[in-house]
Formats: sequence, C-alpha cells, structure tokens
Amino acid sequence: MATAASLSATASSLLAPASSGAAATAQCSSSTALFPTSVPSLRAYYPRLLLAFRRPAVAAVADPQGAVLEEEQGQDEGQEQYDDDDYDDGYEGGRGPAFTPPTRPRTGKAALPLKRDRTRSKRFLEIQKLRESKKEHDVPTAISLMKQMASARFVESAEAHFRMNLDPKYNDQQLRATVNLPKGTGQSVKIAVLTQGEKIDQARAAGADIVGGDDLIDQIKGGFMEFDKLIASPDMMPKVASLGKILGPRGLMPNPKAGTVSPNITQAIEEFKKGKVEYRVDKTGIVHIPFGKVDFPEEDLIANFMAVVRSVERNKPSGAKGIYWKTAYLCSSMGPSIKLNIKEMLDYGSESSD
Repeated sequence: MATAASLSATASSLLAPASSGAAATAQCSSSTALFPTSVPSLRAYYPRLLLAFRRPAVAAVADPQGAVLEEEQGQDEGQEQYDDDDYDDGYEGGRGPAFTPPTRPRTGKAALPLKRDRTRSKRFLEIQKLRESKKEHDVPTAISLMKQMASARFVESAEAHFRMNLDPKYNDQQLRATVNLPKGTGQSVKIAVLTQGEKIDQARAAGADIVGGDDLIDQIKGGFMEFDKLIASPDMMPKVASLGKILGPRGLMPNPKAGTVSPNITQAIEEFKKGKVEYRVDKTGIVHIPFGKVDFPEEDLIANFMAVVRSVERNKPSGAKGIYWKTAYLCSSMGPSIKLNIKEMLDYGSESSD
C-alpha cells in the first residue's frame, strides 16, 4: 500500500506541467495536504478519490501521455473494473439499491382476491350449472331456480335485492317503509316494548317478549341488546332520544316510518309477529329485503315477493327521476343471484293484484 501512495504522488508530479522551484514546492505541500501519505487515512477519508486516481496514476508511471488511452482500452476489452465494494471499509456513501417506499396494507374489499384467482367449492360449481348468469327470468321461474340452488346445510332465507335509481343523500330520494308479508317471514322475532302506565299490561298481553320503561332504558345503556325489534309509545320518545348513539348504528332506533313508534302498541306487536318487515335504501341505492324461507311453497314465496314489489312501487320517493327500477335479483342466503326481467315482474304484480 505504501508503494501505491508513492506511485500516486509520482503520477501527480508527472502529469503536472513544468514550473518553477517555489511553485513546485507549494504544489507538493498542497498535494501532501490533499492526499495524505498514510494509506489507511487515505482509504478512510478519501475512498472516492482513491478509486478515481488509482488506475491513471499507476499507468502514468510507465507512460504519462498514454495513461488515459490505456484506461479506455481496458474498459473496451472487458477488463476488471473497480467498484465501491472493493474498498468498502465501512463506508456507506456508495450507490445502493433504489429506495422503494413501504406500501400500505390493503383492507376491506381491496384485500379480497381477484375473481379469477378465487377457488370455488364443488357445491358452488354444481350450482352454477343450473343457471345462466346473464339471462333474465320471470318471477315463477326465478323462485323455482332459487329453491333448486339452495343446498346449504341449514334452511336458507329468500332474499330480494333491487337497485333503484335513487341517491339517498337527497331527502326527497330516500326510501324507507315497511311491508306486511302475507305468508310470514318463517322466523321468530323477539320484540321489546318501551312504554309506561297501563300500556305495559297491554304489551304483555299482545305477546311482547320484553316490556319496560325507564328500567329498560337503563338496561340498554348498560349494553342489553337481546331483542330484534324495539317498539316505543310516542310518550316515551323524549327519553328514547338518549339511546340514539346506541340503537342507531344497529338499526333498532324506533321510527314512525318503520312502524316502531305507534300509539297502538297491541297492533304494532301483532304486525311484527305475523311478518312485518322494514326495508330502506342503502347509500348505494340498493334495497335488500328478506321475504321468507326457501322451504316455503313456491306459491307462498311468490305471494310474499309480489307484496314486496308492490310496496316498493307504492312508496316511490317524490324526488325519483327517470327510470325507477334499474335491476332486480333473487337469491338464497348462500346461493348465487338470479336476474329478473323487470317489465315482466311489474306486469306480474299488476296481474296478481287484479
């Protein structure tokens, strides 16, 4: 290594133009300050300068005029090139891999695998053979197909999904109502009633599962949620308002449009026990309504479904513009969807009502 330092100094003197003695002395002192004679200190503090000057300096000893030409010739012939890794010595200032910023983990629907990458079960693949995905069906055919494709190990619910031409962020395009299913829902509903006075006894006689007043409000504030519907009398609404943050996100807040705020507690309880269902349009303009169980007879499912269609048509918001119905589908809880022909569906409803 000492020889390399001496060769570097010799190359610097050979490449420099001729000068006077004083100038030469000053140049030597400046070169000594810039390039220390100690090789370890040179490698520690001037790694890039060492890499830049080593090969031209060595070549200049033999031929000062042809040092640059020899360097270029060595590159053309594919000779070994010097790299930062050859003189690492803990120096971290060299080129490294390109910096890639960390990516945020995907959540929600973005984390789901693409449709082409999903693996389907044997049950799903066999069900797919029973239907044509883009074909539109009439109501009786769709009900029959839905019953055939319900092959889960439990009794599935029958569901209707309607995409409406509504934007619920506008008040005059919100859809929220109830429908009485003539053949029932096929499931038991646990009803809680908030009332006071003599209506407490009336609610219990009508079949309410839980009845209370201020004591029931305190239980709900404490986390009690063992009920499917909460019905309140109008005189209890000022007290029920304090439960908005608890009941609202769960869809259990009593509301006159939903039929859960009524002066006639007995009638409200009987309607929900028999099969009254509440529905509303979600933020994407879709209405989801269960209308029975797949083990119902086809006639009963058709009767319930057409009651749902007539209710949605009857409660059309005043702000709805253009085509009201966009698409309509039927499906079971664990089965694929079946597309309906909207014109035939609405005509079938008018014919059945006549």
